[in-house]
Amino acid sequence: MGLKKYEGANEQQVSTETAVVDEAKIKEEQSEIEAMILENEAENAENEQKSLDDEQKEIEKEINEAKQEYLTKAKKQRRLSTIISVLVLVLLVGTLVLMLTLQKIWGPITYVCLGVMVLVLAGVFVSTKFFKNRLQGESEKYINKLFGLINGYIYREEKFAEKDIKPNGQMRDELFLEAGFYKEAKGTKSRNLVMIKYNEKTLGVADLAGFMLVKGRTSPLFLGRYFDYENSYSKEGCRILMQVKGGELSKPLDNLEGLEKVSETNRYVIYSNDKEWEKTLTSKIIKDILQLKIDKTLIDVIVSIRPGKTDIGIDYSDEFMNIPVETEFNFKNVIRSECDVKKVINVLDQIK
Repeated sequence: MGLKKYEGANEQQVSTETAVVDEAKIKEEQSEIEAMILENEAENAENEQKSLDDEQKEIEKEINEAKQEYLTKAKKQRRLSTIISVLVLVLLVGTLVLMLTLQKIWGPITYVCLGVMVLVLAGVFVSTKFFKNRLQGESEKYINKLFGLINGYIYREEKFAEKDIKPNGQMRDELFLEAGFYKEAKGTKSRNLVMIKYNEKTLGVADLAGFMLVKGRTSPLFLGRYFDYENSYSKEGCRILMQVKGGELSKPLDNLEGLEKVSETNRYVIYSNDKEWEKTLTSKIIKDILQLKIDKTLIDVIVSIRPGKTDIGIDYSDEFMNIPVETEFNFKNVIRSECDVKKVINVLDQIK
Protein backbone atom coordinates (compact mmCIF):
# COMPACT_ATOMS: atom_id res chain seq x y z
CA MET A 1 0.00 0.00 0.00
CA GLY A 2 1.61 3.27 -1.08
CA LEU A 3 0.84 6.82 -0.14
CA LYS A 4 -0.66 8.96 -2.84
CA LYS A 5 0.78 12.26 -3.84
CA TYR A 6 -0.81 14.94 -1.68
CA GLU A 7 -2.51 17.73 -3.53
CA GLY A 8 -4.10 20.91 -2.29
CA ALA A 9 -2.59 21.79 1.08
CA ASN A 10 -4.76 24.92 1.19
CA GLU A 11 -8.14 24.96 -0.53
CA GLN A 12 -9.00 28.53 0.41
CA GLN A 13 -9.10 31.18 -2.27
CA VAL A 14 -5.91 33.24 -2.50
CA SER A 15 -4.81 36.01 -4.74
CA THR A 16 -2.92 35.19 -7.92
CA GLU A 17 0.16 36.96 -6.60
CA THR A 18 0.17 34.99 -3.33
CA ALA A 19 -0.44 31.74 -5.20
CA VAL A 20 2.56 32.38 -7.45
CA VAL A 21 4.77 33.12 -4.43
CA ASP A 22 3.53 29.99 -2.62
CA GLU A 23 4.04 27.87 -5.70
CA ALA A 24 7.57 29.18 -6.13
CA LYS A 25 8.32 28.46 -2.47
CA ILE A 26 6.95 24.93 -2.75
CA LYS A 27 9.01 24.27 -5.87
CA GLU A 28 12.12 25.59 -4.14
CA GLU A 29 11.52 23.35 -1.12
CA GLN A 30 10.86 20.33 -3.32
CA SER A 31 14.03 20.95 -5.30
CA GLU A 32 16.06 21.09 -2.08
CA ILE A 33 14.39 17.93 -0.78
CA GLU A 34 15.02 16.07 -4.04
CA ALA A 35 18.67 17.14 -3.93
CA MET A 36 18.88 15.93 -0.32
CA ILE A 37 17.30 12.60 -1.30
CA LEU A 38 19.90 12.09 -4.03
CA GLU A 39 22.68 12.91 -1.57
CA ASN A 40 21.28 10.48 1.02
CA GLU A 41 20.85 7.77 -1.62
CA ALA A 42 24.52 8.11 -2.55
CA GLU A 43 25.41 7.61 1.12
CA ASN A 44 23.08 4.58 1.26
CA ALA A 45 24.81 3.09 -1.78
CA GLU A 46 28.13 3.28 0.05
CA ASN A 47 26.63 1.56 3.10
CA GLU A 48 25.20 -1.20 0.85
CA GLN A 49 28.76 -2.17 -0.04
CA LYS A 50 29.58 -3.09 3.55
CA SER A 51 29.70 -6.83 4.26
CA LEU A 52 27.45 -8.57 6.78
CA ASP A 53 29.00 -10.12 9.86
CA ASP A 54 28.53 -13.82 10.71
CA GLU A 55 25.50 -13.24 12.96
CA GLN A 56 23.77 -11.13 10.32
CA LYS A 57 24.49 -13.68 7.61
CA GLU A 58 23.06 -16.47 9.77
CA ILE A 59 19.83 -14.54 10.44
CA GLU A 60 19.47 -13.72 6.74
CA LYS A 61 20.01 -17.40 5.89
CA GLU A 62 17.44 -18.59 8.47
CA ILE A 63 14.79 -16.16 7.24
CA ASN A 64 15.34 -17.01 3.57
CA GLU A 65 15.12 -20.71 4.38
CA ALA A 66 11.85 -20.16 6.27
CA LYS A 67 10.55 -18.05 3.39
CA GLN A 68 11.47 -20.71 0.84
CA GLU A 69 9.81 -23.42 2.93
CA TYR A 70 6.60 -21.41 3.07
CA LEU A 71 6.76 -20.54 -0.63
CA THR A 72 7.31 -24.19 -1.61
CA LYS A 73 4.31 -25.32 0.46
CA ALA A 74 2.16 -22.48 -0.88
CA LYS A 75 2.98 -23.39 -4.51
CA LYS A 76 2.36 -27.08 -3.81
CA GLN A 77 -1.02 -26.29 -2.29
CA ARG A 78 -1.99 -24.09 -5.23
CA ARG A 79 -1.16 -26.93 -7.63
CA LEU A 80 -3.15 -29.39 -5.53
CA SER A 81 -6.10 -26.97 -5.39
CA THR A 82 -6.00 -26.64 -9.18
CA ILE A 83 -5.99 -30.43 -9.64
CA ILE A 84 -8.91 -30.84 -7.22
CA SER A 85 -10.86 -28.09 -8.99
CA VAL A 86 -10.39 -29.79 -12.37
CA LEU A 87 -11.40 -33.22 -11.00
CA VAL A 88 -14.46 -31.74 -9.31
CA LEU A 89 -15.48 -30.00 -12.53
CA VAL A 90 -15.10 -33.23 -14.50
CA LEU A 91 -17.08 -35.15 -11.86
CA LEU A 92 -19.89 -32.60 -11.79
CA VAL A 93 -20.16 -32.47 -15.58
CA GLY A 94 -20.08 -36.28 -15.78
CA THR A 95 -22.78 -36.58 -13.13
CA LEU A 96 -24.95 -34.03 -14.93
CA VAL A 97 -24.55 -35.85 -18.26
CA LEU A 98 -25.41 -39.18 -16.58
CA MET A 99 -28.49 -37.67 -14.98
CA LEU A 100 -29.76 -36.21 -18.26
CA THR A 101 -29.05 -39.46 -20.10
CA LEU A 102 -30.69 -41.90 -17.67
CA GLN A 103 -33.50 -39.90 -16.07
CA LYS A 104 -36.08 -41.23 -18.57
CA ILE A 105 -34.94 -44.84 -18.03
CA TRP A 106 -34.63 -44.74 -14.24
CA GLY A 107 -36.44 -41.91 -12.46
CA PRO A 108 -34.52 -41.96 -9.15
CA ILE A 109 -31.26 -41.22 -11.01
CA THR A 110 -32.03 -37.50 -10.73
CA TYR A 111 -32.04 -37.62 -6.93
CA VAL A 112 -28.97 -39.85 -6.82
CA CYS A 113 -27.03 -37.47 -9.07
CA LEU A 114 -28.16 -34.41 -7.14
CA GLY A 115 -27.07 -36.12 -3.94
CA VAL A 116 -23.66 -36.86 -5.44
CA MET A 117 -23.31 -33.23 -6.53
CA VAL A 118 -24.20 -31.99 -3.05
CA LEU A 119 -21.67 -34.35 -1.47
CA VAL A 120 -18.97 -33.27 -3.95
CA LEU A 121 -19.61 -29.56 -3.31
CA ALA A 122 -19.65 -30.16 0.45
CA GLY A 123 -16.33 -31.99 0.12
CA VAL A 124 -14.89 -29.11 -1.89
CA PHE A 125 -16.02 -26.62 0.78
CA VAL A 126 -14.46 -28.64 3.60
CA SER A 127 -11.19 -29.30 1.73
CA THR A 128 -10.89 -25.64 0.68
CA LYS A 129 -11.32 -24.51 4.29
CA PHE A 130 -8.81 -27.12 5.45
CA PHE A 131 -6.17 -26.10 2.89
CA LYS A 132 -6.75 -22.41 3.64
CA ASN A 133 -6.28 -22.93 7.38
CA ARG A 134 -3.18 -25.03 6.80
CA LEU A 135 -1.63 -22.41 4.54
CA GLN A 136 -2.56 -19.71 7.06
CA GLY A 137 -0.73 -21.72 9.70
CA GLU A 138 2.36 -21.95 7.48
CA SER A 139 2.13 -18.21 6.80
CA GLU A 140 2.00 -17.40 10.52
CA LYS A 141 4.91 -19.74 11.15
CA TYR A 142 7.02 -17.84 8.60
CA ILE A 143 5.92 -14.41 9.88
CA ASN A 144 6.66 -15.40 13.48
CA LYS A 145 10.13 -16.52 12.44
CA LEU A 146 10.72 -13.37 10.38
CA PHE A 147 9.69 -10.81 12.98
CA GLY A 148 11.06 -12.86 15.88
CA LEU A 149 14.57 -12.88 14.42
CA ILE A 150 14.42 -9.26 13.20
CA ASN A 151 13.15 -7.82 16.49
CA GLY A 152 15.43 -10.06 18.51
CA TYR A 153 18.35 -8.50 16.64
CA ILE A 154 17.16 -4.87 16.67
CA TYR A 155 16.26 -4.90 20.38
CA ARG A 156 19.08 -7.18 21.54
CA GLU A 157 20.63 -4.66 23.94
CA GLU A 158 20.22 -5.18 27.68
CA LYS A 159 18.12 -2.01 28.03
CA PHE A 160 15.44 -3.71 25.90
CA ALA A 161 15.52 -6.95 27.91
CA GLU A 162 11.90 -6.65 29.08
CA LYS A 163 10.13 -6.98 25.74
CA ASP A 164 7.16 -8.84 24.32
CA ILE A 165 7.29 -9.53 20.56
CA LYS A 166 3.87 -10.10 18.98
CA PRO A 167 4.17 -10.62 15.19
CA ASN A 168 0.38 -10.59 14.78
CA GLY A 169 -0.24 -8.08 17.56
CA GLN A 170 -1.94 -4.79 16.76
CA MET A 171 -1.46 -1.32 18.17
CA ARG A 172 -4.61 0.41 19.42
CA ASP A 173 -6.20 2.76 16.86
CA GLU A 174 -6.45 5.56 19.41
CA LEU A 175 -2.70 5.97 19.64
CA PHE A 176 -2.50 7.18 16.05
CA LEU A 177 -5.85 8.99 16.04
CA GLU A 178 -5.29 10.86 19.31
CA ALA A 179 -1.81 11.93 18.18
CA GLY A 180 -3.72 14.33 15.93
CA PHE A 181 -1.72 14.26 12.72
CA TYR A 182 -4.54 14.12 10.16
CA LYS A 183 -8.10 15.35 10.65
CA GLU A 184 -9.56 12.77 8.26
CA ALA A 185 -7.87 9.79 9.93
CA LYS A 186 -10.44 7.08 10.73
CA GLY A 187 -8.47 4.03 11.81
CA THR A 188 -5.35 1.92 11.53
CA LYS A 189 -4.12 -1.54 10.62
CA SER A 190 -0.96 -2.81 12.22
CA ARG A 191 1.25 -5.83 12.85
CA ASN A 192 4.67 -6.68 14.27
CA LEU A 193 3.89 -5.18 17.69
CA VAL A 194 6.77 -4.96 20.16
CA MET A 195 6.03 -3.84 23.73
CA ILE A 196 9.08 -2.86 25.77
CA LYS A 197 9.54 -1.79 29.37
CA TYR A 198 12.09 0.94 28.82
CA ASN A 199 13.34 3.28 31.55
CA GLU A 200 10.34 2.28 33.69
CA LYS A 201 7.99 3.44 30.94
CA THR A 202 6.06 1.57 28.25
CA LEU A 203 7.35 1.80 24.69
CA GLY A 204 5.22 0.37 21.90
CA VAL A 205 6.51 -0.12 18.35
CA ALA A 206 4.51 -1.48 15.40
CA ASP A 207 4.33 -1.54 11.62
CA LEU A 208 1.25 0.60 11.11
CA ALA A 209 -0.94 1.98 8.35
CA GLY A 210 -3.17 4.92 9.19
CA PHE A 211 -6.06 5.49 6.80
CA MET A 212 -9.00 7.71 5.92
CA LEU A 213 -12.22 6.78 4.11
CA VAL A 214 -12.91 7.97 0.56
CA LYS A 215 -16.32 6.94 -0.79
CA GLY A 216 -16.45 4.11 1.69
CA ARG A 217 -12.99 2.77 0.83
CA THR A 218 -9.79 3.09 2.82
CA SER A 219 -7.09 5.41 1.51
CA PRO A 220 -3.65 5.57 3.17
CA LEU A 221 -2.39 8.56 5.13
CA PHE A 222 0.64 6.93 6.72
CA LEU A 223 2.50 3.64 6.25
CA GLY A 224 5.55 2.85 8.29
CA ARG A 225 6.95 2.20 11.77
CA TYR A 226 5.12 3.85 14.63
CA PHE A 227 6.55 4.50 18.11
CA ASP A 228 4.37 5.29 21.14
CA TYR A 229 6.07 6.24 24.42
CA GLU A 230 5.03 7.66 27.75
CA ASN A 231 6.17 11.15 28.77
CA SER A 232 5.71 13.55 31.69
CA TYR A 233 4.54 16.50 29.56
CA SER A 234 1.59 17.81 31.58
CA LYS A 235 0.22 20.94 29.89
CA GLU A 236 -3.44 19.99 29.56
CA GLY A 237 -4.94 20.82 26.17
CA CYS A 238 -1.55 21.55 24.62
CA ARG A 239 -0.03 19.75 21.68
CA ILE A 240 3.17 19.95 19.63
CA LEU A 241 3.31 18.59 16.09
CA MET A 242 6.38 18.35 13.90
CA GLN A 243 6.95 16.99 10.42
CA VAL A 244 10.21 16.39 8.63
CA LYS A 245 9.29 17.32 5.07
CA GLY A 246 9.54 14.72 2.33
CA GLY A 247 9.04 14.39 -1.40
CA GLU A 248 5.92 13.90 -3.50
CA LEU A 249 4.53 11.00 -1.45
CA SER A 250 4.68 12.95 1.79
CA LYS A 251 1.31 14.16 3.09
CA PRO A 252 1.50 17.42 5.08
CA LEU A 253 -0.06 17.44 8.54
CA ASP A 254 -3.54 18.98 8.48
CA ASN A 255 -5.15 18.45 11.90
CA LEU A 256 -4.13 21.94 12.92
CA GLU A 257 -7.22 23.48 14.51
CA GLY A 258 -6.19 25.59 17.50
CA LEU A 259 -2.50 25.32 16.61
CA GLU A 260 -0.11 27.93 15.25
CA LYS A 261 2.81 27.43 12.92
CA VAL A 262 5.60 28.24 15.37
CA SER A 263 8.62 27.28 13.29
CA GLU A 264 9.35 26.32 9.67
CA THR A 265 12.37 25.74 7.48
CA ASN A 266 12.79 24.00 4.14
CA ARG A 267 13.37 20.77 6.07
CA TYR A 268 10.67 20.77 8.75
CA VAL A 269 7.58 22.48 10.14
CA ILE A 270 6.31 22.71 13.73
CA TYR A 271 2.81 23.56 15.01
CA SER A 272 1.75 24.11 18.61
CA ASN A 273 -0.56 25.93 21.02
CA ASP A 274 2.07 25.80 23.78
CA LYS A 275 3.75 29.18 24.09
CA GLU A 276 6.77 27.48 25.66
CA TRP A 277 6.99 24.63 23.16
CA GLU A 278 10.75 25.15 22.72
CA LYS A 279 11.33 24.00 26.30
CA THR A 280 9.95 20.59 25.32
CA LEU A 281 10.96 20.31 21.68
CA THR A 282 14.41 21.83 22.03
CA SER A 283 16.77 22.75 19.22
CA LYS A 284 18.92 19.75 20.19
CA ILE A 285 15.94 17.39 19.85
CA ILE A 286 14.98 18.93 16.50
CA LYS A 287 18.53 18.43 15.27
CA ASP A 288 18.42 14.79 16.37
CA ILE A 289 15.05 14.21 14.69
CA LEU A 290 16.58 15.50 11.47
CA GLN A 291 19.13 12.68 11.70
CA LEU A 292 16.31 10.53 10.26
CA LYS A 293 17.27 11.18 6.66
CA ILE A 294 14.73 11.46 3.85
CA ASP A 295 15.50 9.25 0.85
CA LYS A 296 13.70 6.85 -1.48
CA THR A 297 13.02 4.54 1.48
CA LEU A 298 12.11 7.06 4.19
CA ILE A 299 9.30 9.32 2.96
CA ASP A 300 8.88 11.63 5.97
CA VAL A 301 8.78 11.74 9.78
CA ILE A 302 5.87 12.89 11.97
CA VAL A 303 6.06 13.71 15.68
CA SER A 304 3.30 14.37 18.22
CA ILE A 305 3.84 15.46 21.82
CA ARG A 306 0.82 15.71 24.10
CA PRO A 307 0.17 15.15 27.81
CA GLY A 308 1.37 11.65 28.70
CA LYS A 309 2.32 10.58 25.17
CA THR A 310 5.06 11.08 22.59
CA ASP A 311 4.42 9.48 19.19
CA ILE A 312 6.86 9.29 16.30
CA GLY A 313 5.99 7.85 12.91
CA ILE A 314 8.57 7.01 10.25
CA ASP A 315 6.81 6.85 6.89
CA TYR A 316 8.54 4.22 4.74
CA SER A 317 8.11 3.06 1.15
CA ASP A 318 5.89 0.07 0.31
CA GLU A 319 8.89 -1.98 -0.77
CA PHE A 320 10.60 -1.48 2.58
CA MET A 321 7.51 -2.45 4.60
CA ASN A 322 6.43 -5.48 2.55
CA ILE A 323 7.02 -8.98 3.88
CA PRO A 324 9.33 -10.74 1.39
CA VAL A 325 7.77 -13.80 -0.23
CA GLU A 326 8.70 -13.91 -3.91
CA THR A 327 11.85 -11.83 -3.36
CA GLU A 328 14.94 -12.61 -1.29
CA PHE A 329 15.12 -11.23 2.24
CA ASN A 330 17.89 -8.63 2.51
CA PHE A 331 19.41 -8.12 5.96
CA LYS A 332 20.51 -4.62 4.94
CA ASN A 333 16.89 -3.55 5.58
CA VAL A 334 17.24 -4.71 9.19
CA ILE A 335 20.42 -2.67 9.55
CA ARG A 336 18.53 0.37 8.26
CA SER A 337 15.67 -0.29 10.68
CA GLU A 338 18.03 -0.67 13.62
CA CYS A 339 19.79 2.57 12.72
CA ASP A 340 16.48 4.47 12.58
CA VAL A 341 15.22 2.87 15.82
CA LYS A 342 18.36 4.05 17.64
CA LYS A 343 17.76 7.59 16.38
CA VAL A 344 14.15 7.51 17.58
CA ILE A 345 15.15 6.12 20.99
CA ASN A 346 17.68 8.93 21.31
CA VAL A 347 14.91 11.47 20.69
CA LEU A 348 12.47 9.79 23.09
CA ASP A 349 15.14 9.77 25.80
CA GLN A 350 15.27 13.58 25.61
CA ILE A 351 11.53 14.27 25.63
CA LYS A 352 10.76 13.93 29.32
